[in-house]
Amino acid sequence: MALSGTLKDFGIADILQLIGHQTKTGALVLKSGNDEVDVLFVDGNVVFATQKARDRSDLLGSLLLRAELITEEKLQEALEEQQRSLKRLGDVLVQQNLVGREKLAQVMRLQTTETLYKLFRWKSGTYEFSQQDVDAAKSGFDPIRAESILLEGFRRMDEWPAVRKKIPWGNATFQKLKGLGTPPEGDGGDGTPTENHKLVYTLALEGRTVDKVADVSLLGEFEAVKALVELQEWGYLKVVPPSHGRMAAIAGLTEGGRRWARSGALLRLILSAAFFSATIFLVHLLAPALGSSRSEKPARHGAVARLLSHDQLVRLESALELYRLEHGEYPRELKQLVEGRVVAEEDLRYPFREAYHYRRTQHGFVLLPPLD
Repeated sequence: MALSGTLKDFGIADILQLIGHQTKTGALVLKSGNDEVDVLFVDGNVVFATQKARDRSDLLGSLLLRAELITEEKLQEALEEQQRSLKRLGDVLVQQNLVGREKLAQVMRLQTTETLYKLFRWKSGTYEFSQQDVDAAKSGFDPIRAESILLEGFRRMDEWPAVRKKIPWGNATFQKLKGLGTPPEGDGGDGTPTENHKLVYTLALEGRTVDKVADVSLLGEFEAVKALVELQEWGYLKVVPPSHGRMAAIAGLTEGGRRWARSGALLRLILSAAFFSATIFLVHLLAPALGSSRSEKPARHGAVARLLSHDQLVRLESALELYRLEHGEYPRELKQLVEGRVVAEEDLRYPFREAYHYRRTQHGFVLLPPLD
């Protein structure tokens, strides 16, 4: 499968969904200005992502330093050995027992996911996917499903502005008001601290900044700051703004607004002409079968469920096109297909227990299977 074009015609989410849906193996190259990101896929799953001309702060060595997993001196020794041996830095670090293999895999996975989530901010650019053999072992961590990246990307787009608004300072510090064993204050959801909350609470030492907590936690900026916000709302932590905090807040909110406003264009998920034509054909081909009952026992997990879901996704996509032809627009929710007697209730989740993830967009829709 050769796939290329501009991000204005086919967005990041469309590309990831297509590659994941068709379980392709190969390399995706995305370019925007001077930025270039290479993403490697095996059977539709992401195994590695790297940003060329990456800012030094995003390099593997810098991430390890900021996470306090290695000293500057030891890192320099590893870099010198890397130059002599031409081995990958990660391999050198593990061989010299400077960083454990599991911890290195965690950092490399974080490096990859943070690179991918930044793609949702791109306003324009080009993409090119080519099928080729890919060494899955290159990444050092378990492959990541494309659907997982999409769902997490959408969640961050929805929640990040509100999270950053509550703690707009990267150099804010904390004061612990009470231990995690005491009941939370206010509502704030169920107020039950999760493992992420417990981790950032432990790391929120006096004088340690928001950015430093995020670095050391290895949760990524979004997850770390969100946990800090919730701990603040539940009365466990008090956020201490930095000096000139008001000006810092204004600057942070202004930049955050610009950044997420720029990313909005990337959510215009549209279908390519070829894909659209094929889907219309499938409407006529499969429409008689839509809404048929599912008497067989559904497969709940693993490769069998994913295989069955490919056929079901085609059925639902066809049903969505049929609904649009009849009503002039896609439904707001999948259950409207059932109300319109286009599909049966069980079709909205077969072969899974959970329903498919559906989102109507300005120029199309995104339809994804639930996570295992």
